[in-house]
Amino acid sequence: MHRSGLVAAWLVVIGIGVGVYFSAKAFSVRDKWMELAQKNETEIKKNDDEIVKQKRILNEKRAELARTMLGWDRYWSDVPAVLNAQGILGLQLGAQKTVQPDQVLYVFAPNPDGSSVYLGDFKVTKLGDNTLEAKPNSRVRPRDWKPLETKSARVRTLIPQSHQTRLGALDQQLLAALLTKETNQQELARQGVLLAQSEKLIEARLAEINGNPALANLAIPDVHITGLLTSIVEEEESRNAALLEADRLMRQLKRARDKFAEIRHDNERRVEGLPQPGPRPSPTVGSTGRTVGSNGR
Repeated sequence: MHRSGLVAAWLVVIGIGVGVYFSAKAFSVRDKWMELAQKNETEIKKNDDEIVKQKRILNEKRAELARTMLGWDRYWSDVPAVLNAQGILGLQLGAQKTVQPDQVLYVFAPNPDGSSVYLGDFKVTKLGDNTLEAKPNSRVRPRDWKPLETKSARVRTLIPQSHQTRLGALDQQLLAALLTKETNQQELARQGVLLAQSEKLIEARLAEINGNPALANLAIPDVHITGLLTSIVEEEESRNAALLEADRLMRQLKRARDKFAEIRHDNERRVEGLPQPGPRPSPTVGSTGRTVGSNGR
C-alpha cells in the first residue's frame, strides 16, 4: 500500500477514535444536561407549587389583615405628640386629616424595639387645621400617666370591640376600686375622729380619777382637783374617823348610862334604908261632917 494510503488509514483510525471519544463525551454531557434539566424541571415544578402555596397564604393573610383592619379603622403613624402632666395631649393632626370635634382617638406610643404602649383614648377638645388638643376620655389616675419616650405617636380612630369591652370593664373596676378607697379613707378619718374623741374622754376620765392640778385655783369642789381616788380615800378615812368617834361616843354614853344606873340603884338602896313613917289614920264621915258644919258657921 502506498504510504499516503497508510497515513490516510491511520488518520481514519485516529479520526474514528477521536469521534468515538467525542461522541462519548457528547453523550456524557448530554446525559448531564438531561439530568440537570430534569432536576431543574423538578425544582421548577416544586417552586411553582410553593409559589401557588405562598400566593394562597398571601391572599389569606391579606383577607385576615382586611378583616382585622375593619376593627381598627384609619390610623396615622409618626404623628408629633406632646403629653403634659395634666394628661392633655397635643397632636399635629387636625381637620385637614378629617378629624372631627369631640372625636375619640386611640393613641399608641411606639417603642424603639418596634412594640408600642397604649396611652389611652382621648377626646378632641380643641381642633385646628393641623393641630388639636385632647383630654382623657376614660377614667385615669394622675400617677397612671406615662411620659412619652418618643416625640411621635400612632393615632387610630377605632379599636376592636373586644378591646373596647375590656377597657370598659377595666374602667368599671377602677371606679369600684376608687370608690372603695374613698370609702375606706372616709371611714379611716371617722375612726381617727372617734379615736381622738375617745382619747379626750379617757384623758378627762383619768383627770377625774387621778385629779387635775391645773384646776387648783378654781372655785370648784375639791373632788375635781384631787380626783376620785384620792377623794374616795379621804372620804373613807373621814368615815373611819367618824366611825371611831361614834364608837368612842357610844362607849362613853354606855359608861354614862351604866354610871347613871349604878347611882340610881345606889340611891334607891339608900332610900330604902331610911326610916319609914307610920300609917296615917283614915278620916271618918262624922268628923268630916262636923268639920263641914263648923266651917259652914
